[in-house]
Amino acid sequence: MNTRIHVVVGILYNASRDKVLITKRTSKQFLSGHWEFPGGKVKNKEDSFTALRREFFEELGICLKSARRLIQISHDYSEKKVLLDVWEIDEWKGEPASLEDQEMIWLEKNNLFKYEFLEADKRIIKTLHLPDIYGISEESYKDYTYLFSTARNYFNSGLKIFQLRLQLEANNISKKNVEQLHKEAKKNNSMLILNGVPSDVDLYAIDGIHLKSKELMKYDSRPISEDYMLGASCHNEAELEQARKLCVNYVFISPVLATRSHPNKIPLGWSNFQQLVKKASFPVYALGGMSLVDLKKAKENGAHGVAMISYIKDLTLSERI
Repeated sequence: MNTRIHVVVGILYNASRDKVLITKRTSKQFLSGHWEFPGGKVKNKEDSFTALRREFFEELGICLKSARRLIQISHDYSEKKVLLDVWEIDEWKGEPASLEDQEMIWLEKNNLFKYEFLEADKRIIKTLHLPDIYGISEESYKDYTYLFSTARNYFNSGLKIFQLRLQLEANNISKKNVEQLHKEAKKNNSMLILNGVPSDVDLYAIDGIHLKSKELMKYDSRPISEDYMLGASCHNEAELEQARKLCVNYVFISPVLATRSHPNKIPLGWSNFQQLVKKASFPVYALGGMSLVDLKKAKENGAHGVAMISYIKDLTLSERI
């Protein structure tokens, strides 16, 4: 069967937004016994949000008021091909109830990995762990001691993802230094991403790879396992389309505003940034001239969050996340 089944999926948070609702597939369903996020098939002539509202009312008895698209995921099972159209629910009314005899629980995001989910849903879980503030290292530091100190301050302040963009030599010293950074990240339940090439996952203790735009264009399919995060830098529609083909977990779109590091580059501005975000089917971070005060503006223009190098200069993050 070649037809891809369009399925809407909803991420429903509790009132304090520290837990999400998951349900278990019944014995009558395909891949019974696996956990998933609630949702169902889109019917003919339905738009995605209409289908999502219908499914949540039929399955859980609640009324959805507003939601925003989080990510779209194409996945091929042996019996069928699906397109998961995933939405984060912002407002809803009612009390969820099991109307189709499905088991359901509220679960903290950090515990989602402990449950047996459908394969396609595992990528949703990774997406849910992407924070709205993304820290990026400088291109060089005077020594590793200073880098470790800087990274430790980042993680202690609440940063949950940090990209290392140093020029590393493939030797034991580099491996040990990256391993030390990774251990520091894990102490704080954070992710360490390397700006590099896919083969780096075999050399370093990291949680994922971020591809430069030129590197992004070299591949025909996702170059690393779904076990790792995969990000990419994009500046136009063609690069966004390539990122979609590679099934990235997120992208940077830049430069949004003018930057000191690249004074000759013409910034996109928020209007052009917003138009590019509409072409993406995955989380987008605004990059270029960003600071913590730009987070609200970025989200108003469709971004998942902001990425920045100057993060350590404003350690008010702990008050904002």
